[in-house]
Amino acid sequence: MDYHYRAYERTDMLKVRQFLSDAYGRMKRPNSWLIARWEFEVFFFQLRAGTLQDWERNIGLWEDETGRLAAVASKDGDFYFQLDSNDPPDSLTGEMFDFIEGRTGREPAEYCKLAIPTFMSSLERLALSRGYELLPDESDSTVSILLDKEFPVVLPEGFRLCSGEEVSNSAKALGHIMAFHYPGTKDAERMLQFYGGIREAPGYCPELDLAVLNGQGEVVSFCNVFVDEANRIGMLEPVGTHPDYRRCGLGKAVIYEALNRLRSKGMVKAYTGPSQPFYERIGFDREVELGVWGKKING
Repeated sequence: MDYHYRAYERTDMLKVRQFLSDAYGRMKRPNSWLIARWEFEVFFFQLRAGTLQDWERNIGLWEDETGRLAAVASKDGDFYFQLDSNDPPDSLTGEMFDFIEGRTGREPAEYCKLAIPTFMSSLERLALSRGYELLPDESDSTVSILLDKEFPVVLPEGFRLCSGEEVSNSAKALGHIMAFHYPGTKDAERMLQFYGGIREAPGYCPELDLAVLNGQGEVVSFCNVFVDEANRIGMLEPVGTHPDYRRCGLGKAVIYEALNRLRSKGMVKAYTGPSQPFYERIGFDREVELGVWGKKING
């Protein structure tokens, strides 16, 4: 089958979202991104950073002769391959490498980095043939948990759980800023301005936008969940806890509440990432590992 490249346009947002959902349905596991990461980039990160237009230039689409979307190249720090087959043709992935390297090699000796699932051996072979090396200290991963039981939600005294419209955008923004250590920065200013953009995402559910508040009404832990109803899965993004309130059971409580709400909606599995000891302690298992490959372009 022949595939042809075309540039991404903003009107393609829902088409890519549907492709990612369909790809999961075909492969029964993430190959790279799920719809949560796509929606998070569009409606949360890039809008907040004011870089949506520049980010969109690093997205490539490949369609077959019927116009069906067959592959997507996208970037979140590293470049990612969005495919719906474990063994895509080299003619297609070769064009994706060309696109990615063309977007990277605009400056002398620029470094190109790719995230490749470890189960996609054809992509790894192609990376090797093009001069990439596996970077030993870098990786990405996705973890999952089955929603086959009720999860115990234990909230310490003095804290309360809220969702959706019960918490202001500014309070949620401040919670994110403190959880990820960037108060007083330009990014913090943008977060306060644009946090509400996440509500516009197609997979956003107010009842799955959860926050733990302390006695002063501050957001000290949070967990938002996107849903892919076609595949009956939920995806946690973003998740965080204020450093001063960690190891108090708040993160576990807010995540378990989210998982229970997903179960009540008929979802059977939940995903988040990357892997970390906290997720493993509360029952998540690593499902997909991605190696990061790199080489100098025009070096």
